[in-house]
Amino acid sequence: MKNIKLITIIFALAVIIAGVFVTSLSVNAYAEQSSKPWNVDVTVTHNGNSCNYDLSKNIVDVKDEADARGFYLGCKGKRMLADNLLSIGLDSVAVYEYLLPNFKQITKHFAYVKREKIDSEVNFNSQGFTYSDSQDGIEIDVDKLFDLLISSCGKHIEILLPLTIDKAVTKTELKKYTVKKGSFTTTYYNSGENRSYNIALATKSLNGVTVRPNETFSFNGVVGERSEKNGYKNAKVIMDGAYTDGIGGGVCQVSTTLYNALLIAGFIPKASQHSLVSSYVMAGFDAMVAYGSTDLTFVNNTNRNIYIQGKTQGKTVTFTIYGEANEYQIKRENVEERTPYSVKEIVDKIKYPDLIYTDQTKVITNGSDGVKTKSYLKYYKDGQLVATKLIRSNNYKKVDKVIARGYCDRPVTDENVNPLLKLNGVAVCKAANGSFL
Repeated sequence: MKNIKLITIIFALAVIIAGVFVTSLSVNAYAEQSSKPWNVDVTVTHNGNSCNYDLSKNIVDVKDEADARGFYLGCKGKRMLADNLLSIGLDSVAVYEYLLPNFKQITKHFAYVKREKIDSEVNFNSQGFTYSDSQDGIEIDVDKLFDLLISSCGKHIEILLPLTIDKAVTKTELKKYTVKKGSFTTTYYNSGENRSYNIALATKSLNGVTVRPNETFSFNGVVGERSEKNGYKNAKVIMDGAYTDGIGGGVCQVSTTLYNALLIAGFIPKASQHSLVSSYVMAGFDAMVAYGSTDLTFVNNTNRNIYIQGKTQGKTVTFTIYGEANEYQIKRENVEERTPYSVKEIVDKIKYPDLIYTDQTKVITNGSDGVKTKSYLKYYKDGQLVATKLIRSNNYKKVDKVIARGYCDRPVTDENVNPLLKLNGVAVCKAANGSFL
């Protein structure tokens, strides 16, 4: 009881501070008016359920506070008093309870109506996209409820329970932010088993990755160290300007394919070139990676998540980037100066003893053109070119192709005659005139 009186005093003081003038009318005089123009008499309904509120029955125990709490004011007076109390920062439900005792009994009666908002969410993994169901949030609109209640002053009315709907994010809305932004494919038809395996393994580790707004993606951070422990095998890699065997050969094709997909999707990742031009992508658009030293990175500078999908199929590797729709269609272009490699032949009986006849050859070093490139991105909108951007300038080393060949013509003598002899343990070729080569 003391607490109630304390609250009454606080609200009364608030009324004075807010400058509210409550006309001091006799309680008994109003009580004797049969029409009760001040009274709030309402039936609130929702889906067949109803709750009655009659102010005259709820002020029986607090009639001595009637003047301060504005019980006998009309609709405009109650609204003015409420506005002034709210303007000094008081809680709205507490204010309405103060002016209409047991106002909270109405909201409690319909408490079951309240429903939490549940936004639809994206689930992205190696299998693709799924979307959870959404649910709009529902709350009782207490401000509107108060307005409707006091509008009944002097008459009985029936009203529908006013509600506010907090709209949830739906599947349809989310799908607008999971559209294809860019896709790129490279092939590796001539790759051996180990290189193909490495490409598939690295691609699998990148499939299903989500990059959040302002987050930095790191190829090495996701793929990890290319080591035997992590399942990678020995295959050809480019090192120090030459082709050599190394653990994880083929992974750079994965990073290059992803790099180009990101370019088309609207990003400009940080990437490094190879020393030799790559056969599987246009010059100036490769992306070399080496764990611990050289990485492929980009920042998601959009307002939405970015989703990376990677797959290998039939000696092709494809990366597709999903997110909010691109403003532009982006195309790649390069301008290059190419110096073709030369072909050199060598004969070395000691180093290549299996090469005997001149029609027997072996590629010792693959040739690679020397290339100077400038790489551009071209931005189109509604089919019209609107911008061109230089993103890289690269120089690739020229490496001549080296072929080892046998040292003598294949004999045309009797098949039973063996032209090969050994002198001091070295195979030699006996010419038709009997001399040794």
